[in-house]
Amino acid sequence: MSSPSPPRDSLPWKLLELQTEFIRGRSSRAVLERWLSLLLEQAGSQRGFLATALSGSGAGGSLQLVASSPPGWAEAEWQEPRWSSSQEPAPRSLRLLAEQALSVGQVVLADGSTAPCSLLALPLREGDGRVGLVGLALRPDGAPEPLLQGLEPALAVGASLLRGWHEAQRQEQAEEASRQLQAELEGVRQQFTSVEEELWTLDLSTQVLHPSRRWRALTGYGENEVEHTLSGWQRLCHPEDLPHAVQCIAEHVSGATPYVEFEYRARSKNGTWAWIRTRGQVVARNARGEPVRLAGTDADLTATKHSEERLSALLQAVPDLIFRQTTDGLFLDFSCSTEQQTLVRPEAFVGRNIRDLPLPQHVIELSLERFEHVAREGTVAVYEYELNMPEGRQSYEARVVRSGPGEVVSIVRNVTERRLVEERQAQLIQAEKLASLGQMAAGIAHEINNPVSYVTSNLRVLEQYATAFLPVLGWLREQMEAPDTRPRTLSADRLAEMRAQWAQGELDQVLEDMPELLRESLTGVRRIREIAQSLRVFAREDDGKLQEVDLNEELESTLRMVGNELKYKCEVKRDLEPLPRVTCHPTQLVQVFTNLLLNAGQAIENRGEIRIRTRRQEEEVVVEISDTGRGMTPETLSKLFTPFFTTKPRGQGTGLGLSISRDIVTRHGGRLEVRSEPGQGSTFTLYLPLRPPG
Repeated sequence: MSSPSPPRDSLPWKLLELQTEFIRGRSSRAVLERWLSLLLEQAGSQRGFLATALSGSGAGGSLQLVASSPPGWAEAEWQEPRWSSSQEPAPRSLRLLAEQALSVGQVVLADGSTAPCSLLALPLREGDGRVGLVGLALRPDGAPEPLLQGLEPALAVGASLLRGWHEAQRQEQAEEASRQLQAELEGVRQQFTSVEEELWTLDLSTQVLHPSRRWRALTGYGENEVEHTLSGWQRLCHPEDLPHAVQCIAEHVSGATPYVEFEYRARSKNGTWAWIRTRGQVVARNARGEPVRLAGTDADLTATKHSEERLSALLQAVPDLIFRQTTDGLFLDFSCSTEQQTLVRPEAFVGRNIRDLPLPQHVIELSLERFEHVAREGTVAVYEYELNMPEGRQSYEARVVRSGPGEVVSIVRNVTERRLVEERQAQLIQAEKLASLGQMAAGIAHEINNPVSYVTSNLRVLEQYATAFLPVLGWLREQMEAPDTRPRTLSADRLAEMRAQWAQGELDQVLEDMPELLRESLTGVRRIREIAQSLRVFAREDDGKLQEVDLNEELESTLRMVGNELKYKCEVKRDLEPLPRVTCHPTQLVQVFTNLLLNAGQAIENRGEIRIRTRRQEEEVVVEISDTGRGMTPETLSKLFTPFFTTKPRGQGTGLGLSISRDIVTRHGGRLEVRSEPGQGSTFTLYLPLRPPG
């Protein structure tokens, strides 16, 4: 007969259930936590821990916590020196106490310094080895010997479960390592497959060529859409590139070069050309050491080549000399798209220093100074110089920018023709000035003649007054020249004579009129001086230097010049706001103002009005000149700035005024706009930056 089963609430039954759950695959850590709880219940303890030996079953092994009850208790006590034993009176941490018990392989009883309990450390054995340790917190009066006898079966099961847990851990680690190894092997296999697909191979004995996956992607051909032979590849290679490619392969196969590398164009499936760079080398030889197999890679150069073509086209379109130099003057690169005369042959620039060129010393020093400044400050430098060339005196403009540490790029342009155009433009401006001056000559003469007339008249009157004062002044001189210093008395006859002369000369009236005559004369002289000064400003030639001026003052000066042309036909109204000073060529802008004001006056047939407004608008100054004249049709507006176009009668205009005005404004970085309708007058608006570009 079979022995009866133990009761379900007995310790053996519960231990059997734990072993069954462990065998069925339940979480080994959960089973161990339940085992610890069961052990504490049997021992009548409320605290305990289970630790496993990490370094085998021998003495001196270190421990790792597996379970704690209550959770977190052992972790808090693990490193704190709160326990002492009879063997070690000094306080020790729970970890050191447990390792001591594991090391000696015997039960260790310790007392806590902060808790009213004792700790019973029990090594767990399986066979001859120690697999771990369990710690139980006992009441101070608890007796460990009877307790140990009742816990022997549970400790044996615990050791078995802990050993099983170790095995499960090792198995999981082995499985994880196996999975990682498989993943790494798969990665390596894929890499080898990918590398193999990225390589082209050429069998020199059979001439079989397997193109790379990259080559097929670049050309658009499928695996079976191209002939896998060297001759098939050659038929797709651009005729201009094929000889060099064949030569590179032959030189490498013969041992002349360590590897083969060349760039070529391959005809794609859609008919376009793909730029490819091929690199490769011999990867197999026969028993005699002769090459039998080549392998290599392909790289896409299409985008790079297209960028180079665009850059080359751009450089070809730039009619300049382009140099890359060190700040010390050494030429590193040179580019020139046109047949320009240079001091040395174009190919001789690279590797030479600017000091070695037949340049004037001041040009060399100026260039080196600009190189240093640009490299240090990171700005753009622009300077000009002239050279005596075989075709004559030439003018050049150089722009220097920083291109890297200690390097600059110089863009040198021959501006001789531009200088000639500017000189002719200046001559046109001067001619237009003279034409405007001729147009205003009669009015200016009238403006000067008026003050001259009344100043002359006043001087004649003052001459008569001076004649009337001469007798009186003569007597006074006689009195002052007499040597006797005694007081003198005036006789009645002499006094009567002087009174008669005073009355005859009407000297009281003279004294009353003289201050007014002098004031009028001074006013006339000032007016003449202003007209002369305005004429001098208007007629002066432009010296080419920029100046900072107040445009309101320039407008007032211009109005003094053209005032006589306007005052009989219109009223000039000013609305001038305070303006910042503008960097410009003032003589050129005065010419613009003169043209616009004269045109406004000529557009008014009877009596009208001209309004001048100025204001600042962000970083610009705006000058607006409006008239109430006859206005213009859209057809006239479309031709308004065309050179030699004029609406004036023959002989009364050159047709260059507005064309020159717009050119002047444009060179200042501004713009000249016009609004007009027939019968509604016209408005010209001038926008000028505070500082011209460049």
